[in-house]
Amino acid sequence: MKTTLAAVTALMIAVSPAAAQTSAAPMTFVDRQNDTEVLGSDFIGTPVTAKDGQQIGKIANLVFDQNGRIELAVIGVGGFLGIGEKDVAVPFDAVKSEVTGGKHVFVIDATKDQLTAAPTYQTLNRQAFDERMKEWRAKAQQSWTDIKGRASKAYEEAKEKVEEARQPKQ
Repeated sequence: MKTTLAAVTALMIAVSPAAAQTSAAPMTFVDRQNDTEVLGSDFIGTPVTAKDGQQIGKIANLVFDQNGRIELAVIGVGGFLGIGEKDVAVPFDAVKSEVTGGKHVFVIDATKDQLTAAPTYQTLNRQAFDERMKEWRAKAQQSWTDIKGRASKAYEEAKEKVEEARQPKQ
């Protein structure tokens, strides 16, 4: 399995740039996966362990560079059943593929505490979401301020009318 993963990774690295440059060639289609190929989705959810065998997370995502090479492994750490989990990213070559107890795992030279203390990896989507939320909060605050101002003005006008109505007419 380790050899297969290494071979597939090497093949992906070698083929990706070449495939991008041959856009004039006719499109060919492949109808099935062969036994030397690994799907990207096969990596997602794979346990990540420390050298001592303790599970410290799972592969949450892979980040590819502009040439189609796997650049980063995003590891989900902490939390319970995915709740409270955070993503941290490490260079893909920092995780080593192994088979332990008949199961495929990635081993990293780090502790659970080190990963938990690492900065949270933010995708462009997350950064854009955070920016939209910041803008939304600012607009909501301005809207709330405007509503409070109008409500306060309406209250004062109503209060004046009530006071005028209580005044005896001459």
